[in-house]
Amino acid sequence: MLSQFNFVYLPLMRTYFVIAFLSFALISCSADGSKSTGETTAEPVDSFYCNCTELTFDQPYNHFWRFEKRVGFTGKCEEFYPDGTVKISKNLVEGKLHGKVITYYDNGQVHDEKEFDMNLQTGEQITYTKKGEVKFHALYKRGTQTQVLINKPDMVEEDPWSAN
Repeated sequence: MLSQFNFVYLPLMRTYFVIAFLSFALISCSADGSKSTGETTAEPVDSFYCNCTELTFDQPYNHFWRFEKRVGFTGKCEEFYPDGTVKISKNLVEGKLHGKVITYYDNGQVHDEKEFDMNLQTGEQITYTKKGEVKFHALYKRGTQTQVLINKPDMVEEDPWSAN
């Protein structure tokens, strides 16, 4: 009787054991070797546009980041007034100001235009009054002011973020 048991059931048990082992291996591990919990996790998508309030400035790295501290944000960010008009617009490359930074009055008029090259102010800076008149115009090179073209300190310049 024992030999008949070994002859019929042992190969069948061996087959079940192999199927169970392979099933467990396939279910418990994903393709990258990590364990699958059955839950889906969404990775943050670092788009090339965001609200500037979503960025954090990291002083040791001297850059702005969004999701990972060591990875500087590249793209455009803007902040808005409560009514939806643009308050500030910045361009960043690898977390550093690069290109134009423009601030606006609450009426939509440009308040200030500055140019940056990897966090160093370069090129022109033009500051306007709320009526659109040029109050200050200067040139910069690698963070240093090289020339003042227009300076009218007596002109009234309203605070662009003050509530009227």
